[in-house]
Amino acid sequence: MGRVLIISPYFPPMGVSGAKRALHLARNLPAAGWSPIVLAGPPVGERPDEPLAACIPPDTVVSYAFSGLLRPTLAAWSRRRRATAPATPPKAHGARPRPGWWPQDLTFLTPFDRYLADVPAGLRAARALVAAHRPDALHVIADPWSPLIAADRLARETGLPLIVDFRDPWSQHAAKMALRPAPARAALRAFERRLFAGAAAVVLNTEAARDAYAAAYAADVPAERFTAIRNAFDEGLFSPGEAALPPAFTVAYFGRFRRFVEPDALLDGFRRFVTARALDSTSARLRFIGGLDPEHRVRVQDFGLDAFVDVVPAVPFRDSLPHLRSAHVLAMVIEPDSHLQIPGKLYDYLCARRPILSISANPEADRIVMGAGAGLCARHGDPADVAAKLGRLFDAPFAVTAEGVERYSARTQAQAMAAVYARALQASR
Repeated sequence: MGRVLIISPYFPPMGVSGAKRALHLARNLPAAGWSPIVLAGPPVGERPDEPLAACIPPDTVVSYAFSGLLRPTLAAWSRRRRATAPATPPKAHGARPRPGWWPQDLTFLTPFDRYLADVPAGLRAARALVAAHRPDALHVIADPWSPLIAADRLARETGLPLIVDFRDPWSQHAAKMALRPAPARAALRAFERRLFAGAAAVVLNTEAARDAYAAAYAADVPAERFTAIRNAFDEGLFSPGEAALPPAFTVAYFGRFRRFVEPDALLDGFRRFVTARALDSTSARLRFIGGLDPEHRVRVQDFGLDAFVDVVPAVPFRDSLPHLRSAHVLAMVIEPDSHLQIPGKLYDYLCARRPILSISANPEADRIVMGAGAGLCARHGDPADVAAKLGRLFDAPFAVTAEGVERYSARTQAQAMAAVYARALQASR
């Protein structure tokens, strides 16, 4: 069995969604022939999810040493800032533009993130794990992006093949790059070019992101170095629980809205659906699982949907499956700026095996939904189409099969990643 050192600051007991990719691999790689060693960040200051930590296989080697002396302070500051930061107000017409070197949001001042101060300590911890466990390959999962520095240095020191795994596009996310000052954009692209030149493989989690990166770096990096391995679901992470469909036709959205993911497309389509069908609030419900920020509650009111909306507070991830299975339809919204990304909730929806309504400007996400026989797709920006697709799901509910969604399971994901490791190892000999 091969051994791989996975560097992923996000890992349980952190409850952030980014922790799941590394957890899926830790649970499923052994069956694919690879033993994982995980270097993670401590959960200090991050949202904890202790039940999720119980899903780490007991024989997995995990070190939480990717942390410097500033980690508790920076993590706590970041959480306070996210909790208290007001919504960004719209720019006044005719307002003086910012100079090109000034960020629109201080989060984007550096190409990296609050883990930058942890890189020296993380590199020391990674060296110790290499010495103790003699891995055959290195695998770094980003974001956060700062650990890429440690992984790049470690690969150059040890000669081990490096697999760079982007959960989200970095330089190819045009909307986020527009928020960065010009020097940060230039530094980011220069670092990516160096990183990719030394990597054995670069993994993106959508085919669209893979193609965008291959095109952007065609002059410097062979296209075959880029590959796509999507996110996945692991049904074993969920606690069993009873689920029953309510009497009212219920459309559920799992997670919170935020920048680049706004609720208007869903709200407008749902309003048109209930209006066209003359449905009252006892016959149709719109449920938000995970809470709703004040500015999005205002949008509910603006669309006249107060009486139709239920807001369920955030639930532990392990307890979420019955909530998903207690809806007639699971809604997903992908905005045009996110055409290279697929929300992780799609894979949780596939696991729930309830019909999905994809309100999307992302053809790849729609192909997944349709190819799995898991739902219908409506055009983002066309509320009439959203209403029409909701009407079809209201009139003709259907079952989603386990066979249809298996290709998006963590088992399949681990097999694909193991194949990348094997190719990288073979090429390095």
